[in-house]
Amino acid sequence: MRTLRAARWRPATRLGLGLTLALTALAGRAREYHIESQADFDALRTAAFEPGDRILFHCGRRFRGMFAPRGKGSPEAPIRILATGSGSPPRIDAGGRHPAGLLLTHPDHWEVEGLEITNTDGTDRDQGALFGILALVRGEDGVHRHLYIRDCFIHDVNGMVGGKQRGGIHVVIEGCRAARFDDLQITGNRIVNVGGVGISNASSCGRVDLGPGEVAGRNLWTRVYIAGNHVERTGRNGIIVRASRNAVCEFNLLARCSRAETGHSIFGFHCEGLRLQRNEACGNVGPEGRDRGGFDADYNCVGTVIQYNYSHDNEWFCGIMKRPNRDVTIRYNLSQNDRQGIYFYGFENARQARNIRIYHNTHFVRRGLDVRVFAMDRTPLHSRFENNVFFFEEQGQWGRNAPGIHTVFRHNLYFHIRPPAGDPDPIVADPRLERPGTAGWGIDLRTMAAVAGYVPRADSPCLEAATAIPDRGDRDLLGNPVPVGRADLGALERQPPAGGAREWACPVGRGR
Repeated sequence: MRTLRAARWRPATRLGLGLTLALTALAGRAREYHIESQADFDALRTAAFEPGDRILFHCGRRFRGMFAPRGKGSPEAPIRILATGSGSPPRIDAGGRHPAGLLLTHPDHWEVEGLEITNTDGTDRDQGALFGILALVRGEDGVHRHLYIRDCFIHDVNGMVGGKQRGGIHVVIEGCRAARFDDLQITGNRIVNVGGVGISNASSCGRVDLGPGEVAGRNLWTRVYIAGNHVERTGRNGIIVRASRNAVCEFNLLARCSRAETGHSIFGFHCEGLRLQRNEACGNVGPEGRDRGGFDADYNCVGTVIQYNYSHDNEWFCGIMKRPNRDVTIRYNLSQNDRQGIYFYGFENARQARNIRIYHNTHFVRRGLDVRVFAMDRTPLHSRFENNVFFFEEQGQWGRNAPGIHTVFRHNLYFHIRPPAGDPDPIVADPRLERPGTAGWGIDLRTMAAVAGYVPRADSPCLEAATAIPDRGDRDLLGNPVPVGRADLGALERQPPAGGAREWACPVGRGR
């Protein structure tokens, strides 16, 4: 039996999923460790744990320093860090003097839930490469599996600083030649007032290479799921997903990101099949002229899908990078009152992006905003715009380079903006939507009911006016079925099911 002199441990009688201790006997000597005092914390801060162990932080208590446990769990018996008792979450204050409040090294089969963590000296100055939670694999090749970080409150980390290599919750592989994560979940967390990036992963060896006619993905992470998080007031981006295959980011709120340095609120890099869906991104504004949108289809990616999202009050809705970037789909999104533009094509002189499909989106711009469809007069490239609604309450603009390069406009609706000369069958009319401009901030992403004001009215020219698009998706922004035949223009269909908006399946909460 291990002896940790100042620690208090009690034999485990139940594990987090209701399994009895007998089920973990093969994995070793599962123990339950209670951290109720600073002395307990200090004794266990760098201790080694075994499969099935539970580390229980007591609610209503505060601890100073960095908790950096060691050890690996097993598929049958992960190591769990949990909150126990009633009252406020147990709080770790790293004080801006430690790399993280919680540091996990080589964290195979770990689960973390219910902690509150800060890491700042209380000033706005740059205090270094600081994190709330940092999970780090360094120099250990192979597949690292099962890391879950759930329902934590990370706030006040560092000062008013940018940078991508610091922030709230980060999972990092470095110094490796062939390593990746499988089964990473970051769900239901609240991350507020942090320098750097709210949630991020990074890899020294994972990448996607897009050559002529081929895609080569190396050491890509699998089963990456980032959902139900509330990320607000970050120094740079809200969420970055890197080096992943078929990752999903959904039901996240990204508010007022990039306060110290420009960066889109959420994007992926070196990814295959990334899905950004059912997120709200808002308030990414500032004086700098680039990378201040809600969403971004970044380069070195293939098969990015940006769908069912709500963007508002950013400088623009969506960035599209023109360096190597293939098969981007942007559909069934709502952009409301994005301030400077709607689409931003990055790397103006690049010509490597291919097959950008943009369809069934609704764009609304209120009176008093001077907005170009293509922000900063950027040039669209290899893009198709179909079945979209462009609704300006006052006269809108396209931007000087709107005709683009190998860009097609087909069967869109235009109100208070002149249709492009190349659209063979434009609809120039008031779309007659129910209550445009009323979606608001901090909506319920499970129902998306707040966007119902963009449903076409019974006399709308949008009704059954869409042209057929292969593989266009079978649901609209509210989750209603899209007819196989003539669908409506824009992001929402006219006829919701009886009883109101359909609720999207959301397996996690929205953060604390």
